[in-house]
Amino acid sequence: MLFWIQHKWSGLWLLILALGGISLFLYGFFPLKYHSGKLAHMDDLPNFIDGVSIDGHEVYNSGENSVILMVIDGLRYDFVTEEYMPFTGQLLKNKSACIYVSVAEPPTVTMPRIKAMMTGSVSTFADVALNFGAPAVKGDSVLRVATSRGRHTILYGDDTWLRLFPGLWTDYDGTTSFFVTDYTEVDNNVTRHLDTVLAPLEDKKPKFDFLVLHYLGLDHIGHLEGAKSPKIKPKLIEMDEIVKKIYAAMQTWDRTGVLIICGDHGMRDAGGHGGASPAEVLVPLVVIKSADFQCPHEQGPGPVVAQVDIAPTIAWLLNTPIPGDSTGKFLPSLLPSDIRQHLYLLHVNAQHNVKQGVPTDTEYYRQFKRAETQFARYLTSGQQSAARIAKEFYDESLIAMSKQLTESTTDFDMFSLGLATVFLYFVVTALACVTLYSLQPDNQRKISITDKHRTNIGSIVAFAIIFAVFGTILTVACFITETKSQFCSFNPLWSIAFLSMVFALTVTYFLIKTGVEKIRDLSMLRELNAIDYLLIIGTLFHAWSFFGTSFIEEEHMTWYFFWNTLMFFVLVRTIVVLVMYFSKRWSGATEVQEKPDLDHRMSAVGVGIVPKWVLLIALHRYLRTMNQTGDRWLFLPDTADWLNAPENSIYLQGHLVFGTLLTLAICLWNIRHMNNYMKFHSIITILATLCILCYRITTNALHSPFEEIKSWDNVLIVEIFWWLLAGQTIFEAITYLGVFKACGYNPNSKFAYSKPKEKSEDYFYDIMEEPWNINDVKLNLARSLTHIMYNQMMLIIVLLMRPHNVIMVPSIYITCLITAKCLDHKLLDARPGRNTEAADILGLTLAHIWIGAVFYFYQGNSNSLASVDLGSGYVGLSEYSPVKVAARMGLHAYAGPALAGAHLFCSLPTSDMNKYLQAVWRVSNIMALQRVYQLVIYCVIAIVFRHHLFVWSVFSPKLLYDFVATVFSVQALLTIAEIVLITHIVSWIARAIIYRRLS
Repeated sequence: MLFWIQHKWSGLWLLILALGGISLFLYGFFPLKYHSGKLAHMDDLPNFIDGVSIDGHEVYNSGENSVILMVIDGLRYDFVTEEYMPFTGQLLKNKSACIYVSVAEPPTVTMPRIKAMMTGSVSTFADVALNFGAPAVKGDSVLRVATSRGRHTILYGDDTWLRLFPGLWTDYDGTTSFFVTDYTEVDNNVTRHLDTVLAPLEDKKPKFDFLVLHYLGLDHIGHLEGAKSPKIKPKLIEMDEIVKKIYAAMQTWDRTGVLIICGDHGMRDAGGHGGASPAEVLVPLVVIKSADFQCPHEQGPGPVVAQVDIAPTIAWLLNTPIPGDSTGKFLPSLLPSDIRQHLYLLHVNAQHNVKQGVPTDTEYYRQFKRAETQFARYLTSGQQSAARIAKEFYDESLIAMSKQLTESTTDFDMFSLGLATVFLYFVVTALACVTLYSLQPDNQRKISITDKHRTNIGSIVAFAIIFAVFGTILTVACFITETKSQFCSFNPLWSIAFLSMVFALTVTYFLIKTGVEKIRDLSMLRELNAIDYLLIIGTLFHAWSFFGTSFIEEEHMTWYFFWNTLMFFVLVRTIVVLVMYFSKRWSGATEVQEKPDLDHRMSAVGVGIVPKWVLLIALHRYLRTMNQTGDRWLFLPDTADWLNAPENSIYLQGHLVFGTLLTLAICLWNIRHMNNYMKFHSIITILATLCILCYRITTNALHSPFEEIKSWDNVLIVEIFWWLLAGQTIFEAITYLGVFKACGYNPNSKFAYSKPKEKSEDYFYDIMEEPWNINDVKLNLARSLTHIMYNQMMLIIVLLMRPHNVIMVPSIYITCLITAKCLDHKLLDARPGRNTEAADILGLTLAHIWIGAVFYFYQGNSNSLASVDLGSGYVGLSEYSPVKVAARMGLHAYAGPALAGAHLFCSLPTSDMNKYLQAVWRVSNIMALQRVYQLVIYCVIAIVFRHHLFVWSVFSPKLLYDFVATVFSVQALLTIAEIVLITHIVSWIARAIIYRRLS
């Protein structure tokens, strides 16, 4: 099993295993919503109230109604005012309409909110992950009961409705909700149907019973420009005109028209949504009727209702039963004035909730029984006092029932949670062993004679025994715990998962065992200095800080504190080094005289580094003010707000141009690491940058004296940009094959294949053993491809970034470059003869992880789903593509960690191919260990706080972010592995074809 721990990509494979472990954890933590399978029928209506007979069908009848549900995506409560929506505001002022404060439960994204409005039940947090897939609803819903009763249902707008409720529409025209750069067409596609659908038939009856209009433009504006965008008000006025048109049309019908206007969720000032802030959770719900309607509530902010209350209300208005899994209540303003019918509806509502599993030993259940008794008394005696008491008891019990049913937590799959956590601990322990083994000196990792003589058969037998032991333990655990977990169902699909888990546990066990046996020399720990220990301790402590909810919501403050502390320590240490150096030099110390290279290193690193480091501190202080993030101080103005103000557009454009050109300069500087085609690479890089600037001009982010550029197709510009980057990578790989030289063209490439003359003349070699400089070319190709990756990544992120954030890209490069110099252990930090390579790798890797985390929050990201910038996913796209959108959004969100990690791999030692691969091995192990360590600690925290008040608003989003971070960590290491693989493939092709011809 020694080969496993020595494998150069063992850290990557273990990280992939950890990804499987966290997937199992998420399955146990976010089980899909359980549906009872109960389908509502009119026969379920009660015909007896505490033994008193009543005709349920006759009393439940709401008359002939046509209901319009107008969903304005992203509508915040404070948007419904006379300033933004004058007609609606006037109706509210005249009490011709009612407004409620509707509470949208987290996660505040569209799909689970639609499900809540139509099924009457709160979705689980797992629905946020399914928001882009939107599988069909399997349980009961308003649309199902309406269709079963022959109602005509029509949808115009967001096609999420069609995916959730397929086959339940009489007519529909869906538009995709995910193309967020479209402000107008998505709404025009809805409005163009209104004149036809609102016009009554010849008998003055409307053409529908239930009409859904879902407008998306407001939400799209919010995503790209924020809630304070000047485009918000015109869009709301447009929505108000539509309300006016619908209200006028309802007056022409011979039946009652009911218009319900609501938002599926709100939006933060920054424009995102998905979290639990008041701006995202509190949305308006406006009720308008065509005639004889007077709002019973006082003017001002209306009563608070739940979003699930829409389902039973619409079901009753359509004369259909309440959906089977509904936990909502009827909206008070639409309840009939007839006290008998009013009380019956409250009884139906309460009895329906009781059937959902309300405990019978609670006070509110007893209150329901008292209300039932008083209602029966009213039916037999007609006493108004009994009716008033019954209504009061019903209202009290309904509020408590709905709260209990809404807040009842979904059963966690504790077996899956426990198994996933134990497995992740195995993985993190194995990673620790692999990392410590890789940090040992080279002579300690040599294979001994005993190891060489161990038979493969013995290893296979040992593996089989341990595999059987783990399989038996898991099987016994499944039966002893009597768990209902699908993991222990032993059906064909889950059996594969079961065996995969046993195999993974066995592999990690042998890695741990081998690591314990083979880790003999950790002398490299003696080379660590105070800054190294600061990096290690800070990294370890950071994971444990999440036991406090505030440390999750305000994680950026932890990283800001860590980074400021590191910068202070480095500044002090650098000053001390300079003082020591000059004092020894002036005193004529032999140490200086015996180190002739010290002057060179001090002039390149030491003397000038202090002012550079001070300027870097000032730069970070400025970047910290760019975007407010977290939760507590999010409302405070920041530099981005100032730059995006219309009067400061010139400064924003200067910011954009300066950041873009500085990135271009860095890319041109990095070209020196590529093959000897400087002009070609320079031209490609400049053209790609021009594409970025042209794209900015076409999207009005940048003004240009050349007006014709604004008319260019920005999608075509981005396509050209991608082709330029792809062509550069392909061209670079071809040059290393020696194709040009083999064709008779000698471009004077410094990375060409060659054979030392003195050896080829003095010795005879077999043609496949001749001493070609294969390793040198492989090393140069790896270095070249790594820098191409870094350059292209910088250009792509500049393209995706918001204009005010573009300055982050060159800032990351500058920070990484200066930090790497300051952490050099050879700068008067080591005595002659000491090997500091492992210490350098450890310190640099952790420092780059810190840099990536700091810039992640500088960019405005947080642990709230609302901080995800959807607009970045649609740069250069003309239609929705899930893969492209997800890739763009992911790279944009994790731009800081991605660029810091890429710079780290670009700065690895390149003196020898073996040393380079060893450095890649060490860095990969350290990065994988840090990621899985944070993951496993947070899994324990999530289990401990699974019943916490903030489990869905704070702990769960962070868990999803950790999962996504793990996915991108795997992708990052896979990218480096692909670069190394390409070097081997190119070398093999050259060995087989090219240099045979040259010889």
